[in-house]
Amino acid sequence: MSERRGVHEIPGEYQPVPHQPSLGGEPTVSSSCCRRPNCNYQIRDGQKVCCCCGHGYIIPVFILFVLVLIVLLLPWETIHRNETANSPVPVDTPLPCQLELVESLPVGLNYSNYEGSHPRLRSTFEAWQLLLGRAKTSLDIAAPHWTLRGVDVNDSSTEPGDHLFQRLLANGDAGRPKLRLRIVLNRSQDSVWHADARILSNYGAADVVGINFLQSKLWLADGENFYLGSADMDWRSLTQRKELGVLGRNCPHMAQDLAKIFKSYWYLGSNEVPEYWPWIYHTQINQRRPLLLNINKNHTMRAYVATSPPGLSPTGRSLELDAIIGAIDRATEFVSISLIDYSPILRTGKKVEYWSYIDNALRKAALERSVAIKLLISWWKYSDPSEDYFLRSLQALNKMREEVDIEVRRFVVPTNDELEKISSGRVACNAYLVTDEIAFIGSGSWSGEHFMYSAGMGLLLQDMDSNNNSLRTDLLAIFQRDWFSPYAVPLKPNLRI
Repeated sequence: MSERRGVHEIPGEYQPVPHQPSLGGEPTVSSSCCRRPNCNYQIRDGQKVCCCCGHGYIIPVFILFVLVLIVLLLPWETIHRNETANSPVPVDTPLPCQLELVESLPVGLNYSNYEGSHPRLRSTFEAWQLLLGRAKTSLDIAAPHWTLRGVDVNDSSTEPGDHLFQRLLANGDAGRPKLRLRIVLNRSQDSVWHADARILSNYGAADVVGINFLQSKLWLADGENFYLGSADMDWRSLTQRKELGVLGRNCPHMAQDLAKIFKSYWYLGSNEVPEYWPWIYHTQINQRRPLLLNINKNHTMRAYVATSPPGLSPTGRSLELDAIIGAIDRATEFVSISLIDYSPILRTGKKVEYWSYIDNALRKAALERSVAIKLLISWWKYSDPSEDYFLRSLQALNKMREEVDIEVRRFVVPTNDELEKISSGRVACNAYLVTDEIAFIGSGSWSGEHFMYSAGMGLLLQDMDSNNNSLRTDLLAIFQRDWFSPYAVPLKPNLRI
């Protein structure tokens, strides 16, 4: 009997020997193949042959090949995703979302003598208190300044800011449930504007990072609730400045899109701006692919968040400037704008350029489509006198022909000697636009520097049909309240506070 064994029976100490021709007519076997542990003998045409070698290396090589393809093709997909990101996507069912306007009214400013009807808005302080109270697991806040405590002011108007700071500080108390509190602030500002954030960080209440040229003001709670608007984390934004924003509750789709923006800010706290933003920062919610929201179970609106500047806007994200110009270009009846300043110039160091995008869009709307333009621009002791030249040149177009309708007024927050002792207060910091179809609520100045260099954001809301009871009409009512109030004065040369 032959003593040959099958491969699976070969002892571990077996050593291969040179192949010798078989003597008894035994079939020849290829030892180079059959030494492999996953090969077998089979009889073919009367010959005993080795076959069915498993080629175990094929699967790992195939996996490696697929991974290489992914690495090579992902940049191509990232670059070209823009080509399809703006294609329309049908939305079958509006998504539920509770939205409301909120505002801060400075001490001494009231509308008791205003005869028109306007919605009574929740205050910014109440909105922030609500978000802080509803947060169960996480709270993310982006704001340039952190001066909630009125440490250098002996005035009762500091109390809301002091109270809010103490509630945030309590997040660091031992022995109590703790939120994941993250703060992004403006790295380029003087450290005196960051005192509260440093205390929160040192006490263990929050993690804090800084980025350059931050202008966004954003709260995000539990990925469902948010605030976006003009109010800074400064006690003056609660009682000494006029601010406007929007409070979102039970609005996870919009909040999760805002979370991508906050995530990009957080990334920049310890990294440089990437050449290409990774896909986790991309969005499909933009100017051409807005969310369809069922607002307060009352009306349906299209909505998306736009950002500035271009370098901080990943694939799919619309730019603030495009959103604003698009809203002006779509207007058929009126455009009403409320801003802290109006200066169509771009300053880069000592270089000054005429920055014409918004200015030209307004002129074109008035001259070509007879759209009524109203500009309500703040006036306070820090206003640049050169603004008047641009505003008067706009208003002067009324003399061209009867169909042109451009009006400009300056909004002056009332003050006195005692209130003037409070630095950086007594001003309207609004940054919003409302037309016959669209409402846009931003967080900062509309200067060229803001759109080109600053990290800012704004929420655009568009009515689906002519609706007399929507968030857009609420914003229009607020604008008309301010426009016809005694605090809005006609544009005239050499206006003084």
